[in-house]
Amino acid sequence: MKIQKSTSQRPRHSLFSKWNVTALMLAVLLLPLRFAHADAGIDEQLKSDYVGKVLTLRHFYSGAHLRFHADGTLQGDAPVGPWTLDGQIAVEEIHVRDGLLVIKGRRVYRIFDTQLKPQDELTTIDNYYGKLREDLEKTLRNLEAEIEIELPGERPDQKDISSAIHSVFLTDSESMMGIVPSFWYAYFAKQEGRSAPEPKGPVYFIRQRGEISPPRAIYAPDPNYPVEARKVKYEGTVILFVVIDAAGTTRDIQITKPLGLGLDENAVSAVSTWKFEPGLKDGKPVSVGVEIHVNFRLY
Repeated sequence: MKIQKSTSQRPRHSLFSKWNVTALMLAVLLLPLRFAHADAGIDEQLKSDYVGKVLTLRHFYSGAHLRFHADGTLQGDAPVGPWTLDGQIAVEEIHVRDGLLVIKGRRVYRIFDTQLKPQDELTTIDNYYGKLREDLEKTLRNLEAEIEIELPGERPDQKDISSAIHSVFLTDSESMMGIVPSFWYAYFAKQEGRSAPEPKGPVYFIRQRGEISPPRAIYAPDPNYPVEARKVKYEGTVILFVVIDAAGTTRDIQITKPLGLGLDENAVSAVSTWKFEPGLKDGKPVSVGVEIHVNFRLY
């Protein structure tokens, strides 16, 4: 008698294959969840490290929204302003989203105290009263900024994120002298305990009457008043060290007493155009170092 095998019998490995497929599907479903937990961990660490901290941009781009490549180059165009208006951001939110590091915060407007230390103007609003105080606080709190930095790869790690942040913002160990215009060097050298830049010599100074006849201004237009300073009714005097050369032109300008809110840059810009009858030594024109006071007053 011939016995025919049944063709309906299942292969013995089919049960194991079914379990393997189920396990694979479950792993795929749990994969985004594991990544979400990873992102949450990174976000918590970023929040701990940066929220409440003031970050300084390597380039003082203005604008409410800026987007950078991972290497720190700006996407698109944005004007560059003074560091006292456009250089710093107080971080309020920071997180990773869709391959981007997103930082939200407030632009910090800088003024200077009696010791020439930079202050966040928002911390000084109690010095104002009434409507001026209300308007000032509203203006300063509404200086919103959002920074987006592209991150390398689909799953950036903490090292990638730190590298992206440092490509856009100054690190704590870096000097401001590496990113500000040269007329700020003397100020930051003093603040950081560094050697101040020396003017190109020879330069004479008026220490005794009669030895050097002082330069005399023959063309000295007033500086422009920044809108931001005018809006908050901010006044004062910027003091500059300036070399007036034998041709009567200004050079080697350094800020020695700043005001902030963009007034310092406007003072330098104006004085750079001034013309003088040069100082004389023994009847001959010479380069003379002088202190120039530039007043900003609202009348």
